[in-house]
Amino acid sequence: MSTSIARIEEFFKEEGLKYTLSEDYLRTSFITDNYRDQDGERSLFLVIKLEEDGEYFKLIAPHLYHYPEGPYAEAVFRALLVVSWKTKLLQFEFDEVDGEIRGIVEFPLEDSQLTRRQLMRCVNGIVRIVDEYHPVLERAIESGIVDFERAERAAKIEREADDIYGYIGKNEINGPGVPERVLAFED
Repeated sequence: MSTSIARIEEFFKEEGLKYTLSEDYLRTSFITDNYRDQDGERSLFLVIKLEEDGEYFKLIAPHLYHYPEGPYAEAVFRALLVVSWKTKLLQFEFDEVDGEIRGIVEFPLEDSQLTRRQLMRCVNGIVRIVDEYHPVLERAIESGIVDFERAERAAKIEREADDIYGYIGKNEINGPGVPERVLAFED
């Protein structure tokens, strides 16, 4: 029993998320608050792929950053590793040929079906983690300084605001009475 791209597409439809379907992968993107792509857009592009006949799941954020060579490599890789350590979910990959840094969530499904809840945890997680830690990673790339304190304070304030909105029955993104969803989809 493996998972298919068609099953993942069903989950996206059920969640009301927009996507583009290719033969062997699904593409989507989300608006971000902090993260900016290489064109300066507040957008996180994601690719969902299945490998090994649907028994291995990959959620990839390609081209998150570009760091081919430079004086701050130690700081950049330290920051990437600390984010991976702190978050459990997100890992980073580095292509030493062209300097691409990508984010990835991957795991074996083997004989299990991917559930909608698992998928949405991965999608929500990667978007939120990349957005939350972008200032740290950007600063490491630009100046070689690794400082998590500011980003973690900002994230704490944002979580407290989300709790308050939840308590009063409103969601700042979706409005009153609408269940919280992934960050806004980019049109």
